[in-house]
Amino acid sequence: MAAGDSEQIRYCARFSYLCLKFTLITYSTVFWLLGGFVLAVGIYAEVERQKYKTLESAFLAPAIILLLLGIIMFLVSFVGVLASLRDNLCLLQAFMYILGICLLIELIGGVMALLFRNKTIDFLNENIGKGIENYYDDLDFKNIMDFVQKQFKCCGGKDYTDWAQNQYHNCAAPGPLACGVPYTCCITNTTSVVNTMCGYKTINEERLSVQHIIYVRGCTNAVLIWFMDHYATMAGILLGILFPQVMYTLLNLYDDSHFL
Repeated sequence: MAAGDSEQIRYCARFSYLCLKFTLITYSTVFWLLGGFVLAVGIYAEVERQKYKTLESAFLAPAIILLLLGIIMFLVSFVGVLASLRDNLCLLQAFMYILGICLLIELIGGVMALLFRNKTIDFLNENIGKGIENYYDDLDFKNIMDFVQKQFKCCGGKDYTDWAQNQYHNCAAPGPLACGVPYTCCITNTTSVVNTMCGYKTINEERLSVQHIIYVRGCTNAVLIWFMDHYATMAGILLGILFPQVMYTLLNLYDDSHFL
């Protein structure tokens, strides 16, 4: 082989290596910074959450979810940045395995949720029920529930009667909220002045008699129906989440076998 050809091969290999290394560092740094941002938001949200009486369930505490997600993203991405910068084979392999495990867990979780759809729905309804019990004590859950009920035109988890679990909305309660639902469940509450009593005395009524006043369908089914109606958008978002992880794993595999 001519010396010029050998030199060209070495140059191409070196160029490919530098491009691959730059790609790995860029991916790692982006997710590292994103993880740091999510972690910072989670810390701030948790500090604010501790000022009020809130639920202990992690499922119902967005601040805790953000904290866990931020910590995982920050630490895993930091390993990737360090491995790429130092060309450390052990760290790079560890990062590849961790990323592969995370991807596998996501896929298994999604498949399990689909296979055991009824159990997933029961789990969601159970946790929403716990949140409804403490609706006025947990600002995180209250804001989320109000947003979901208005956005998806629904009421409660399973249906509007779930609000009977709340001590203020229970029909045996002494206050004006008894047997009613929050105003975010109301259909007729469209004026600039919010009528917070629009759901008065609706819990103990039949669905047909109150369906023109409040949303009677549950939010769990409403959200699932929305997902099914917008499956193309959801598929795009899912692809956007999984594609970088798959590409990152493949890049690490290629890096291990060709350059380090």
